[in-house]
Amino acid sequence: MAAVLIGVLLLGVMGSCGRKMMPIQPGVLPPPTAADLAYEMRCSEIILLWTVPIYHHDKERAVAGFKVLRARQTMAEAQCQTCPAPFQTIGDVLASGKTSGSRLRFRDTLEPGFTYSYKLRPYTADDVVGKDSNVVVAVH
Repeated sequence: MAAVLIGVLLLGVMGSCGRKMMPIQPGVLPPPTAADLAYEMRCSEIILLWTVPIYHHDKERAVAGFKVLRARQTMAEAQCQTCPAPFQTIGDVLASGKTSGSRLRFRDTLEPGFTYSYKLRPYTADDVVGKDSNVVVAVH
C-alpha cells in the first residue's frame, strides 16, 4: 500500500514540469510596442513624440491608444539604482484612425528639481495591453 502511494506521488511530481507564465487567452493578440519614444524640451514643458507602430496581422492587433505613464522623482530618489520608478498613468492618447507611421505627441508640464521618466503602454480596442515602450528620462 505504501509503495503504491509513493508511486502515485512520484508520478504527480514528474508530470508537473513545464514553463510557468501568465496564461494567454486563445486568439487574443497583443498590440505592437512603440519603440521610438523621444522628447523635446520647451522651457518648463516636455513634448513626448512617437510613431504608431506597424503591426503584423498574424501576430498582433492594431493599437487603439497609448496610456502615458510618468514617474516623477527627486534627484536623490532617481539615483537609487535598485528602486523601481513609481510610474503612474497621466494621460491617454488615442490612435484610432491613425495609420502605422503616423506621429503622435503628448505634452506635460515639468517642475524644477525633479527627474521625470516616461513610457507608453499600448492597448487594443478591447483593452488588451501590450508591452511598455522604451523609457525616456528628462531632468528639469
